[in-house]
Amino acid sequence: MRNVRFSLMLAVLMLTVAVLLFPPGRSREAFAQDARKLKRVSVDVGDDAKMELVLIPAGKFKMGCLSTEVGYLHYEGPRRVVTISKPFYIGVYEVTQRQYEAVLGKNPSTTKGDEHPVQWTNWFDARKFCKKLSERSGKQFRLPTEAEWEYACRAGTETPWFFGKGSKDLGYYAWYKGNARNKIHPVGKKKPNPWGLYDIYGNVSEWIYDGYLGRYKVEDTVDPTGRVSSLKVRRGGSYTDEPTGCRSGRRRPEDYTIRLPQNGFRVVLEVEK
Repeated sequence: MRNVRFSLMLAVLMLTVAVLLFPPGRSREAFAQDARKLKRVSVDVGDDAKMELVLIPAGKFKMGCLSTEVGYLHYEGPRRVVTISKPFYIGVYEVTQRQYEAVLGKNPSTTKGDEHPVQWTNWFDARKFCKKLSERSGKQFRLPTEAEWEYACRAGTETPWFFGKGSKDLGYYAWYKGNARNKIHPVGKKKPNPWGLYDIYGNVSEWIYDGYLGRYKVEDTVDPTGRVSSLKVRRGGSYTDEPTGCRSGRRRPEDYTIRLPQNGFRVVLEVEK
């Protein structure tokens, strides 16, 4: 009897430790990445403004959503395993108004603030920013592909949100409809995802390089990129979205000429060979 009681106590202790180390909704892979210090770089974009980026390693992940996922839309699938064959740097923060003005000499935002994300941008504005910054710095900046964005957002997780299956903790990580008071906020004020990216959910919705062609192609699994289309994609949701609009797999097709107060972006810096 004593041995049985001891075995039960040991099992409870082990379960408790497992929950503390690996809470529900977080994969072991994500926590392994947490323990590893990812390389960061700082880039001078002009006018004493800096941009911080983090190196995302190459790897594989499950891209897209299962049809059973809360808030699922038919063009968010099918889920398939995708390979990101090359590492890349991605902005720790969404592009700020100070950075945008330093590069392009103007600020289209209506809610002003140096550390607020730039808003009212269309896809061409975001591409122009990347092109100008590339010319100025001698480095190759661009918008992330959908696969790169989702890979960086998920950071080793497979749940609807990188912090779990439910949205109750979204307010710790994002400015969204439930807490944003219908306006954008300075970047970096919420908790980051496991790879150190801030505001990957909410605040402003982020323009992606890819053209939108509906549902994913099952066979397109290595560095997939959307083909040419008059529709582009925005990711991450914004300050106007409900929690289901801020999921890791949520995608929003948009005419690339349109400017909205929810529209912003973050950039990728290609790794030099």
